[in-house]
Amino acid sequence: MSAIKLTCLAAIALALGSCTSDIQIGENTFVHKDKIYKIIDNELREIGDLSAKEIKRFEVSKPKQKDLGSSSLSFVKSGASTSLKALYRGNYLYYTLTLAGINDLRDSYNAGTLTIEFIDEYGFIMHSTQIPTGELIGMLGEDGKYSGFVYHGKTEMSTEINAAIKSYDVTASIKRKSYFGY
Repeated sequence: MSAIKLTCLAAIALALGSCTSDIQIGENTFVHKDKIYKIIDNELREIGDLSAKEIKRFEVSKPKQKDLGSSSLSFVKSGASTSLKALYRGNYLYYTLTLAGINDLRDSYNAGTLTIEFIDEYGFIMHSTQIPTGELIGMLGEDGKYSGFVYHGKTEMSTEINAAIKSYDVTASIKRKSYFGY
């Protein structure tokens, strides 16, 4: 019986002695040598120090706005384009899509859909989201007519997909109304 106890005690001592100081304490959060680290947007960030005598206030990571540029919609109307700005926060990509050059969207086009395709550096579509044209908000010019349209949206995506996004493209199912009104 004492041999079993001695063997168990030796196994416990060996297990404790071979442990490293890395302990995972949450999703993407771990302790290494008395420092607490978290992986945020594929970047390792120190968020705490367990050996500090005073509690330091660590800055919360401030998300950075991405300007993904513009995309042509000349296949819908000559000179039409979109621009997209995005901000990733808490597994959601918040974005603002601005549509220019189709000021007569409500009067001359049937209801349709815009599809935003988020693209990686190799040209693969990593994520897409659809916007019905009826949900676009018209921006009025000084003359009281539409000068463009804007859409503020959000879509759920992982940090890995967000980090891979380098550009975007917009496809559309918008058709000009016929002379007969449909």
